[in-house]
Amino acid sequence: MNFKYFILALYLTFVGLIVMMVFKSCGQNIELETKDYYNEELKYQQKIDALKLGAVYKDSVKLLANDSFVFLQMPQSIKADSMILVFMKPDDSKADVSIKLTSTQGVKLDPTLFATGIYNLSINLYDHSVYTLIEKQIQIQ
Repeated sequence: MNFKYFILALYLTFVGLIVMMVFKSCGQNIELETKDYYNEELKYQQKIDALKLGAVYKDSVKLLANDSFVFLQMPQSIKADSMILVFMKPDDSKADVSIKLTSTQGVKLDPTLFATGIYNLSINLYDHSVYTLIEKQIQIQ
């Protein structure tokens, strides 16, 4: 049995596929860098630093919810000029709620703003130039 034509056809097919893949990959425009990647990296590093500051308070933040109110209890040691609460519902983005507040102690919220279920809560605390971020998963019934 003579396989020289079979091996030659197999080799040419392989080379043709490699050349086709090279031309297809050269035709794609994939931006690996943004124009302002340095500032984006600094913003992301600020978020990492804020999460490190907020990790201390993660277990001490409590949420009490019933039919008449939703009460967010913050530790007394947290001092901030303002805070933004972001309630994100993973299974329904229409139920997401964002609330900006100036007080950090004893936050009472309207229960009609929330659907029942699990939320990812992000507490963004701002105190002059210090940014603290507390992320927690909560359940509202």
